[in-house]
Amino acid sequence: MQYDYKYCPICKNKLIIKEEGGLERKRCSDLECEFVFWNNPTPVLAAVAHRDDEVVLVQSIGWPTHWYSLVTGFMEAGESPEEGIAREVKEETGLDCAVGPLLGIYEFSQMNQIIIAYDVLLSEGEIIIDESELVDYKIVHSSQLRPWPSGTGQAVKKWLSQRGIENEEMGFKKIKKG
Repeated sequence: MQYDYKYCPICKNKLIIKEEGGLERKRCSDLECEFVFWNNPTPVLAAVAHRDDEVVLVQSIGWPTHWYSLVTGFMEAGESPEEGIAREVKEETGLDCAVGPLLGIYEFSQMNQIIIAYDVLLSEGEIIIDESELVDYKIVHSSQLRPWPSGTGQAVKKWLSQRGIENEEMGFKKIKKG
């Protein structure tokens, strides 16, 4: 996510563009104030949450009806990435899980995020989605699962590849406004 700060959150003076750390960044115009807007990416955790060859994809509130993705969530202070993804899986699906190996770390520049993705084996039981965050879920067999071109889609691609599956990547459909 890109922020458009205009004023310093510490002293309320106007921000200016100046080189800091080798790049042009917004910083406070008051040289006594040391505020610099670094705009660091936010760590997001993701799970290829599955039972054997069936992967759970979720649909977040506000997404178009055809958009489903991996279980994801923000990492909280004081927790490891593994603890965080287990928490997110439990919150969003109601299921316990075993966090497996790291699939990879992927940039998601559209939202200024770094995605830390894991292979996650779901426990048995009924999926009960968190309706404060999700609208729907679906279960997709790995033979039918198609990765998407960015963010968590690259974790899906790697997970499939580890199983010898090279499904065609799907494209993003343009959404017509109006």
